[in-house]
Amino acid sequence: MKIHFLTTMCLTMALAAPAACGDDHGAAGQDATSGQDAVFGQDASPGYDAAAQQDAAVAQDNWLGAACTCTGQDCDQLGVPKPSGGTIEGCENVPTWTGADLVCLRSYTGALATDTFFANGFCGLMATRCTGDSMICNSAVMGDYDAMLSCPEGSVMIQDSKLVEVFNNTATVDTKVCVPSCETSADCREGETDPVFNDELTQYQCIDKDGTKFCYDIRNLGAGYTATAY
Repeated sequence: MKIHFLTTMCLTMALAAPAACGDDHGAAGQDATSGQDAVFGQDASPGYDAAAQQDAAVAQDNWLGAACTCTGQDCDQLGVPKPSGGTIEGCENVPTWTGADLVCLRSYTGALATDTFFANGFCGLMATRCTGDSMICNSAVMGDYDAMLSCPEGSVMIQDSKLVEVFNNTATVDTKVCVPSCETSADCREGETDPVFNDELTQYQCIDKDGTKFCYDIRNLGAGYTATAY
């Protein structure tokens, strides 16, 4: 299988911010706790921290799997996306992670690389290693594959391996990428369209790999990939 050495794999779980807190002093005869429940849409017991809940929701915006863009001269090579190149925008809440590079995975179709399917960009954390021809491996490696041992809480590490062929030179590229976990496909930017593929409907979905669920476009996965939840 041919795949460009700069094209690799990697979903979003975007949480809606909770409603703003209202006045907790009810009118005469009103149950103040019930009034709080109506505002928050959940238990407003003394142990409920509305500010913490809102902060947690905001932290998921621009996180793993979020839509992203790249600006600058290093975003592409001959029109093929470079996942960790350029200035990445839209992934501001993805944490720095030992061994991994921040990436904005993007769709591509053309003669210079295998098609990839990441409509409107896809934030991830990634590391690769390469064995084989130096022409491929000198450009294929990002992050520190051996040092990348885990992913952020609430995400899943996908590990995949692909045979790469470029101008009759071959190499094997192993990839680790952190993507968001999910419960259903409604968590996974379901229903978006891809401008690179003539606004075709994407296949972002909640994929179940032996009980581990994660958001991804299944077309980017090899047959022997593994998925580990964190």
